[in-house]
Amino acid sequence: MRYDIAIVGSGPAGLSAAINAKIRNKNIIVFGTESLSNKLIKAPSIDNYLGFYDISGEELKEKFQNHLDKMEIEITYKKINNIYAMGDYFALMSGEDMYEATAVILATGVEYGKPIKGEEEFLGKGVGYCATCDAPLYKDKKVAIIGYNKESKEEANFLNEIASKTYFIPMYK
Repeated sequence: MRYDIAIVGSGPAGLSAAINAKIRNKNIIVFGTESLSNKLIKAPSIDNYLGFYDISGEELKEKFQNHLDKMEIEITYKKINNIYAMGDYFALMSGEDMYEATAVILATGVEYGKPIKGEEEFLGKGVGYCATCDAPLYKDKKVAIIGYNKESKEEANFLNEIASKTYFIPMYK
Protein backbone atom coordinates (compact mmCIF):
# COMPACT_ATOMS: atom_id res chain seq x y z
CA MET A 1 0.00 0.00 0.00
CA ARG A 2 1.27 3.45 -0.88
CA TYR A 3 0.31 6.31 1.44
CA ASP A 4 -0.16 9.87 0.27
CA ILE A 5 1.92 11.12 3.20
CA ALA A 6 4.18 9.43 5.76
CA ILE A 7 4.83 11.52 8.86
CA VAL A 8 7.88 10.62 10.91
CA GLY A 9 7.48 12.00 14.42
CA SER A 10 4.57 12.18 16.85
CA GLY A 11 5.34 15.40 18.68
CA PRO A 12 3.27 18.58 18.24
CA ALA A 13 4.59 19.31 14.72
CA GLY A 14 4.03 15.79 13.41
CA LEU A 15 0.56 15.55 14.94
CA SER A 16 -0.44 18.94 13.56
CA ALA A 17 0.66 17.76 10.11
CA ALA A 18 -1.34 14.55 10.56
CA ILE A 19 -4.51 16.41 11.54
CA ASN A 20 -4.24 18.77 8.59
CA ALA A 21 -3.54 15.93 6.17
CA LYS A 22 -6.50 13.95 7.51
CA ILE A 23 -8.79 16.99 7.10
CA ARG A 24 -7.66 17.11 3.45
CA ASN A 25 -8.64 13.44 3.05
CA LYS A 26 -5.06 12.26 2.58
CA ASN A 27 -4.18 8.65 3.24
CA ILE A 28 -1.53 8.98 5.99
CA ILE A 29 0.69 6.95 8.25
CA VAL A 30 2.29 8.48 11.35
CA PHE A 31 5.36 6.92 12.93
CA GLY A 32 6.00 7.72 16.58
CA THR A 33 5.95 6.56 20.17
CA GLU A 34 3.27 5.75 22.72
CA SER A 35 4.28 8.81 24.73
CA LEU A 36 3.88 10.91 21.54
CA SER A 37 6.77 13.12 22.69
CA ASN A 38 9.17 12.30 25.52
CA LYS A 39 10.03 15.97 25.96
CA LEU A 40 6.37 16.95 26.12
CA ILE A 41 5.42 14.53 28.88
CA LYS A 42 8.35 15.68 31.03
CA ALA A 43 7.28 19.35 30.94
CA PRO A 44 5.97 20.37 34.37
CA SER A 45 4.07 23.42 33.11
CA ILE A 46 3.39 24.80 29.64
CA ASP A 47 2.24 28.40 29.20
CA ASN A 48 3.06 29.12 25.56
CA TYR A 49 0.77 26.70 23.71
CA LEU A 50 -2.19 28.60 22.32
CA GLY A 51 -5.46 27.69 24.01
CA PHE A 52 -3.83 25.97 26.96
CA TYR A 53 -2.36 27.95 29.84
CA ASP A 54 -0.63 26.37 32.82
CA ILE A 55 -1.06 22.82 31.60
CA SER A 56 1.36 19.99 32.31
CA GLY A 57 3.01 18.15 29.47
CA GLU A 58 1.21 14.96 30.49
CA GLU A 59 -2.17 16.76 30.38
CA LEU A 60 -1.39 18.26 26.97
CA LYS A 61 -0.33 14.82 25.70
CA GLU A 62 -3.73 13.45 26.78
CA LYS A 63 -5.50 16.26 24.90
CA PHE A 64 -3.42 15.45 21.81
CA GLN A 65 -4.33 11.76 22.14
CA ASN A 66 -8.05 12.55 22.52
CA HIS A 67 -7.90 14.70 19.37
CA LEU A 68 -6.19 11.89 17.46
CA ASP A 69 -8.75 9.36 18.69
CA LYS A 70 -11.70 11.53 17.61
CA MET A 71 -10.16 11.93 14.14
CA GLU A 72 -9.29 8.23 13.95
CA ILE A 73 -5.58 8.91 13.49
CA GLU A 74 -3.38 6.07 14.67
CA ILE A 75 0.29 6.13 15.51
CA THR A 76 2.46 3.32 14.13
CA TYR A 77 4.91 2.50 16.90
CA LYS A 78 7.93 1.85 14.73
CA LYS A 79 11.22 3.65 14.30
CA ILE A 80 12.13 4.62 10.76
CA ASN A 81 15.77 3.72 10.08
CA ASN A 82 16.11 4.83 6.44
CA ILE A 83 14.21 6.74 3.81
CA TYR A 84 14.96 6.24 0.13
CA ALA A 85 13.81 8.45 -2.75
CA MET A 86 12.48 6.03 -5.39
CA GLY A 87 11.53 8.50 -8.12
CA ASP A 88 7.81 9.18 -7.73
CA TYR A 89 7.61 7.84 -4.16
CA PHE A 90 9.64 7.27 -1.00
CA ALA A 91 10.47 3.96 0.67
CA LEU A 92 10.60 4.14 4.46
CA MET A 93 12.40 1.32 6.24
CA SER A 94 11.74 0.11 9.78
CA GLY A 95 13.96 -2.89 10.30
CA GLU A 96 12.80 -5.39 7.68
CA ASP A 97 9.47 -3.60 7.12
CA MET A 98 9.05 -1.21 4.20
CA TYR A 99 6.40 1.48 3.74
CA GLU A 100 5.75 3.59 0.64
CA ALA A 101 4.55 7.18 0.52
CA THR A 102 4.27 9.84 -2.17
CA ALA A 103 5.43 12.50 0.31
CA VAL A 104 7.30 12.41 3.62
CA ILE A 105 7.15 14.91 6.47
CA LEU A 106 10.05 14.73 8.92
CA ALA A 107 8.98 16.04 12.31
CA THR A 108 11.50 14.27 14.49
CA GLY A 109 12.43 17.15 16.76
CA VAL A 110 15.96 17.54 18.05
CA GLU A 111 18.03 14.73 19.47
CA TYR A 112 20.53 15.68 22.11
CA GLY A 113 23.88 14.03 22.66
CA LYS A 114 25.04 12.30 25.79
CA PRO A 115 23.39 13.97 28.79
CA ILE A 116 25.37 15.84 31.39
CA LYS A 117 25.36 14.25 34.85
CA GLY A 118 22.01 15.05 36.49
CA GLU A 119 20.45 16.39 33.28
CA GLU A 120 17.83 13.66 32.86
CA GLU A 121 17.11 13.49 36.59
CA PHE A 122 16.41 17.24 36.78
CA LEU A 123 14.68 17.71 33.42
CA GLY A 124 11.56 19.74 34.16
CA LYS A 125 12.89 20.48 37.66
CA GLY A 126 15.31 23.24 36.74
CA VAL A 127 16.83 21.78 33.57
CA GLY A 128 15.17 22.73 30.30
CA TYR A 129 15.82 23.07 26.57
CA CYS A 130 13.65 26.00 25.51
CA ALA A 131 14.12 29.52 26.83
CA THR A 132 10.71 30.68 25.61
CA CYS A 133 8.95 27.63 27.05
CA ASP A 134 10.76 27.56 30.38
CA ALA A 135 11.42 31.25 31.03
CA PRO A 136 8.72 31.64 33.72
CA LEU A 137 10.43 28.92 35.76
CA TYR A 138 13.62 31.01 35.92
CA LYS A 139 12.17 34.41 36.84
CA ASP A 140 14.49 36.17 39.31
CA LYS A 141 16.77 33.12 39.57
CA LYS A 142 20.38 32.44 38.65
CA VAL A 143 20.54 30.56 35.33
CA ALA A 144 23.34 28.80 33.47
CA ILE A 145 22.97 28.14 29.74
CA ILE A 146 25.18 25.61 27.98
CA GLY A 147 25.07 26.58 24.32
CA TYR A 148 25.76 24.06 21.58
CA ASN A 149 25.00 26.40 18.67
CA LYS A 150 25.17 30.11 17.85
CA GLU A 151 21.43 30.55 18.39
CA SER A 152 21.89 29.62 22.05
CA LYS A 153 23.43 33.07 22.65
CA GLU A 154 20.06 34.60 21.68
CA GLU A 155 18.34 32.27 24.15
CA ALA A 156 20.78 33.39 26.84
CA ASN A 157 20.09 37.05 26.04
CA PHE A 158 16.35 36.41 26.35
CA LEU A 159 16.75 34.66 29.70
CA ASN A 160 18.99 37.48 30.86
CA GLU A 161 15.89 39.73 30.75
CA ILE A 162 14.02 37.40 33.14
CA ALA A 163 16.62 35.79 35.39
CA SER A 164 18.46 37.63 38.15
CA LYS A 165 21.80 36.45 36.72
CA THR A 166 22.66 34.53 33.55
CA TYR A 167 25.82 32.53 32.95
CA PHE A 168 26.48 31.52 29.33
CA ILE A 169 28.81 28.64 28.53
CA PRO A 170 29.41 28.31 24.75
CA MET A 171 30.29 24.76 23.66
CA TYR A 172 30.71 25.60 19.96
CA LYS A 173 33.46 27.23 17.95
